[in-house]
Parts: sequence; C-alpha cells; structure tokens
Amino acid sequence: MIPTEATPDRAPEVAPRQRASILMVDDHPSNLLALEAILEPLGQELVKATSGEEALKCLLQRDFAVILMDVQMPGLDGFQTAALIKQRERTRTIPIIFLTALSRDAAHIFKGYAHGAVDYLLKPFDPEILRSKVSVFVDLFLKEQQLQRQAALLRQKEREALERQSELRYRRLLDSLPETMWATRRDGMLYYANEAWRTYTGQTTDEITTQFFLEYFHPADRELMVSQWKEAVEKGTRLEFEFRMRNKDGAWRWHLGRATPERDEAGLVTGFICVATDIDDKKRAEDALARFKATLDATLDCVLMFDAERLSLTYANAGAARQLGTSVEELVGSSLLRVESAFDEEGFRKLLAPLVSGTLPSQTYSTTHRRRDGSEVPVEVVLQYVASGEGQGRFVSVARDITERQRAEAALRLANEAKDAFLAAASHELRTPLAAAKGHAHLAMLKLGGPADQGPGKSLTIINRQIDRMTKLVEELLDISRLQAGRLSLELERFDLGGLVRETCDRMAVLSQAHPLRVEAPEQAEGLWDRGRLDQVLTNLVSNAIRYSPQGGEVMVRLVEESGGVHLTVKDRGVGVPPEKQGLIFERFGRAHGSKYGGLGLGLTISQGIVEQHGGRIWVESLGVAGEGSTFHVWLPREAVQASASPAVAHANSPEPQVSAG
Repeated sequence: MIPTEATPDRAPEVAPRQRASILMVDDHPSNLLALEAILEPLGQELVKATSGEEALKCLLQRDFAVILMDVQMPGLDGFQTAALIKQRERTRTIPIIFLTALSRDAAHIFKGYAHGAVDYLLKPFDPEILRSKVSVFVDLFLKEQQLQRQAALLRQKEREALERQSELRYRRLLDSLPETMWATRRDGMLYYANEAWRTYTGQTTDEITTQFFLEYFHPADRELMVSQWKEAVEKGTRLEFEFRMRNKDGAWRWHLGRATPERDEAGLVTGFICVATDIDDKKRAEDALARFKATLDATLDCVLMFDAERLSLTYANAGAARQLGTSVEELVGSSLLRVESAFDEEGFRKLLAPLVSGTLPSQTYSTTHRRRDGSEVPVEVVLQYVASGEGQGRFVSVARDITERQRAEAALRLANEAKDAFLAAASHELRTPLAAAKGHAHLAMLKLGGPADQGPGKSLTIINRQIDRMTKLVEELLDISRLQAGRLSLELERFDLGGLVRETCDRMAVLSQAHPLRVEAPEQAEGLWDRGRLDQVLTNLVSNAIRYSPQGGEVMVRLVEESGGVHLTVKDRGVGVPPEKQGLIFERFGRAHGSKYGGLGLGLTISQGIVEQHGGRIWVESLGVAGEGSTFHVWLPREAVQASASPAVAHANSPEPQVSAG
C-alpha cells in the first residue's frame, strides 16, 4: 500500500475483568449442585457435564482453568476421560482433580495420578480445601491468559512499529525515485504524489486534488487519458499510455505513463499506482528520425548504410529499392558486395580504409550497381564513414543514377567535337581571304604613298589594323583546335629567355603610356624552349595586365632562375580576379568579368596549354580587390620535353578527377 499520514496511537482502553471456566463432571446432578455451591464464591464460570462424553464436547468449545471429575461414571469413567483429554494437544495441560467416594485404596489413587491428575480427593472433602485448590489453578490460568494477552499486545505494538518504519522507508524510497509517481483510490481520487512529481510541477502534496492534478496534463491528451482510465478501473487491468505533462516552467514534455492496479487480500482493486517516465527527448529523436527517413525515402537517390566489419546492409531507403529493382526488406541484411558488383571484398576494403582511419572525409567514385534482374546501372557514389564513439561505426553510401548524365555527356562530347571541327575548318578557310585582304590593303597603301592621317590612307590603316586583329583571333581559334586535337607541337631551340622578356616588354611598352612596364630579368637565362610560343604566352599576360588595369598603374615583369627551371611573374594593379573565378579564367571562353574588357577568353587557355606542353605550370594569385591587382605565375623547366598532349583542354572539358571503380 502507498503510505499515508501516520495517525497517533489511541489511549489504551480499560480491559474488562477476565473470568476463568471450571468444568465439573459427575453423573449425579446432586453432586454437581454441591460442587456449584462450593465454587460459586470464586466468581468464575462453572460448566457442568454429566458424563465423560459430554465433558469432551465441552472441551472442544472452550478452554478451562481446571477440571473436577468423578471417577466412577457410566460409559467413559473418569480415568478413561482423562486419558483422552491428555491425548489432545490443546487440552493436555489442563489440571484434573479426581473426586471419588468409593475408590479409596492406594492402587486407585496411583492410577489417578498416572492418568495425569494433579490431585485426588476423597469424599467427603472439606469445601474450603477444594475451593482453595481450585482457586490456585484459576489464578494460574488467569495469569497465563494475561501473559498471553500481554505478549500478543507486545507483538502487535512491534508489528505496528515495523509497519510505520516500513511506511517511512517506502515513502523515502518513492521520493528518491527520479520518475514522477502518484497513487489514486479506486474512484480515481488522488491521495499521494512523490517528490519527483512535486519537483517537476513545483507544487506541494497538500495542494494535490484530482482536478488540480489534471490541469498538468495537455488538453489534447486529457480526454483520451480519462476514458482509458475509466476503462482500466472498470476492468481492473494495467494501463499504459503516452501523454504530455507541463512542468513548473510551463513547458510540455512527453511522458510514458503506466498504471498498475493495487489489490487487497481478497484480490479486489483498491486503487492504482502510476509511474510516468519522461520520454520527451526519445520522442523528439524518434520524430526527427521518422522525418529523416521520410525525406530519405522521398529522394530518388539510392541511400544505403552498412556496418564496417561484415559489410552487411543495415538500412536501405525506398530510392534504393526502386533503383535496384527489389524491396527494402530483401536489401537489409544482405551484403553490400551484392550491389557493388565492380568490387571484390579486398578491393572494396582498400577503398574503405582511408575513411575509417580519417585520412579522407569521403570517397566519390563512379561504378555500377547490380540490379535484382542481373542488369547493371551506372552510378556516382559518395561514401562516408560515421563513427559511433567507442563502438563500431557504419558507412553511408549515396548513389545517384547517372545513366541520363552519361547520355547527355556523350551527346555534349559529340557536339563539342563537331564544334571544334567546325572551328578548325572555319579558321583554316578564313586564313586565305584574310591573307588576300592583307596583301591588297598593303598594295593600296603603297600606291597612296604609305599611311596617312586622313582620306583613303587613314581608311586603309584602319582596315589593315582590323585585318591584323582578325588574323590574331583566327590564330587563337586554330591554336585551340590544335590543343583539342593534341597537335600543338613545339619547335624547341636553345635561347636566352631573359632577352625575350626584355624584347617583348619593349614592344608592348608602346601600347599604353599609363602602364609603365618594369622588367627584372637576369642577363642570361638560357634553356631549351619554343621561342615563338613563349613570346605568345608573355604577350598575352602583359596585354591582359594592361587591359584589366583601366586606371593605369605599373606592370611588373620578373624572371627568376631557380633550381631546375625559371619562374616568370607578371603583376599588375588592376581589378584583380575574384577567388571563386580563378579556375574559370583558364577554361575556354572563360572570363572573370564578362565581356566588359573585351576578348574571347581564349588567351589564358592557350597559354596554359603552351606552358603545360613545355612541362611547366601556370597559376594566378589575387584577392579580387580593385587596386590590388593580380599576379600570374609561370614555372618552366630548364630543358623542356614536349608532352604528347596538353591537359589544358582536358581540364576545361572534364569534371574533377574521381576514384575509379575497382
């Protein structure tokens, strides 16, 4: 039972005066009357029996302090009756006094004592002596009864003390529980709540009423909870339900409630003991997991989770079932290698090793997944390892079907090839009319006496300049076509690169008086390179420095000899290149600032191809802040060895390198 408030002990009541019962057995009524007269002054209860059989019946009904028994009786005599009395555990200690007027010899007296008599009186006997002897046995009986009552009372007091101690211990135990707990009677009336409930709600026990208690339950849960409670009370069954309960700060938290019926000795329900466990964090985690799972099931990608040790699948979303043509139930528990058909176990574990060790945060690779019907689907997989403290972690694999992407890439590749073929053909075809136009313009200018500032001479000068510009654009298109086809050959010769730098800068210095060129180069920096192509690279970098510095400013060109090669830098004070655009400017037609500053966006692509064809590399450093400008770096080996193809165009047309399957 749930402990209740202790009640003070009541004042002890005055016990009524106790009386003893005396059994008188004689077959002569006159003798019984005589005994009754002698013993009546003792004030005890006198019971008469006229035979041994009747005496035994009386002994079954009550306890007697002493038995006065006649020896000579028809049927069961006194000795036989005494023998039966001594055989019974309850009556064997009752003192028996034999009374007789006939059996006076010593043999009969000894026989009486042998049958358990405490005395043997011969008639006539002295009434005072008889009354005195009976009185002694009565006093002994009453004292024994009193001792028994005192012992019973003492045991009761000890039991009550133990119960109070147990109740106190039980109350302390319930108050120490971290879970909220309360108790109700069968009608639902609340009569106890533990310390955890009081701490949670901020209320004291005295304030608890059923209506007050229900105010702490969420209104949306209250009606259902009351109906379930009534059903449990009617059936006397255990109840379990989830509900929201408000804490002292006003916040609602989910709890799991369990109500267990409390029964009395007869098995009848007397009330309910209720315990509420806070499951709010678990509930929120489950809801978040359910939403996460719903999100994963809604995606078209194949999402798989598998353990690191056995490589068995522990989770598969609906997208995985659709992509692989099977069911989630069939996937979970199977081996991942059944799906990752391009790997054997050893090769796949090598792929996982950098993720487990933390060397790589993730792996991205292209492979094929085997469907249930045996067909294969091309996918791009992103694989990550999720550690779980000291336990075994798990892998998360997200695979996207790239069938359509591969078709689109193939179509784009064919279109690019067709476009490149067209550009190459068009560039070759344009060179002939441009050469003819250049020649005729030159002849016309000679006939007019050379360049002029006005009239036809001025027009021919403009036409000649535009033909040169057109020729340069056509040459750039041809170089791009050669790079694409891997036919950009180098004519290597040994020359002084420092001299080329000074020569080129002297030629470029006349382009703009607002951009003074400062050159730092060693007197002699010989190496094996393609002079014309490096002139093309340097011209492009210097012209870009001037073009992207509309406010003017110094352009610094520096050549430094290093171990095994040379390092060329071109620094300006222009608009700079934003960090996010620094990869774009080396792609075909890639421009960091759009068409604002002119150009086709091919110069840096061609320059990168030329530098890499020499076995070198080119890169840019810039904060992307106007006035801070950019610095372009070119590193070349001292002895160039022509590469078989330029990676510049490959970088411009291919995605980032990926881990290959297998």
